[in-house]
Amino acid sequence: MQLPLSFRRFAALALLLPLSALSALSALAQQSASTLQAVNLRAGPDRAFPLVTWLPARTTVRVFGCTSRWRWCDVAAGRSRGWVDSRYLSNSARRAPIVNFSVPSYWDRHYRGRPWDLNRNQWSNWGSPSFRPPPPPPMRPPGQQRGPAG
Repeated sequence: MQLPLSFRRFAALALLLPLSALSALSALAQQSASTLQAVNLRAGPDRAFPLVTWLPARTTVRVFGCTSRWRWCDVAAGRSRGWVDSRYLSNSARRAPIVNFSVPSYWDRHYRGRPWDLNRNQWSNWGSPSFRPPPPPPMRPPGQQRGPAG
């Protein structure tokens, strides 16, 4: 017995629907935004984290997610991946999903072999009440230009 054509079409659409839903979710998970001014890209969602690089003003970034209340966002610009203070991103970053951050898993995926990865033990309990960031880098000499924000 052959199934009616309308049923076969319905079945084919039903099989394709999950694929299109996954594609839509993937698109939602990666928003596009731009930097509002020159900004630091950090190895974690805090100014205490090591500097990965800095991004010039009006750099287009892919936003993978942000911490609660969209304070810091996980972004990529070209081959660089890291965290930017959301105050320096266009408002489109506010549509990004909320994500959690874990030093070991994030650094394993994105920073293997980077100089600061050798000191990951200093960062592994970031976010806990006992966390104490390592000392900040030395102050700039007087009269030296101020660097990017964040």
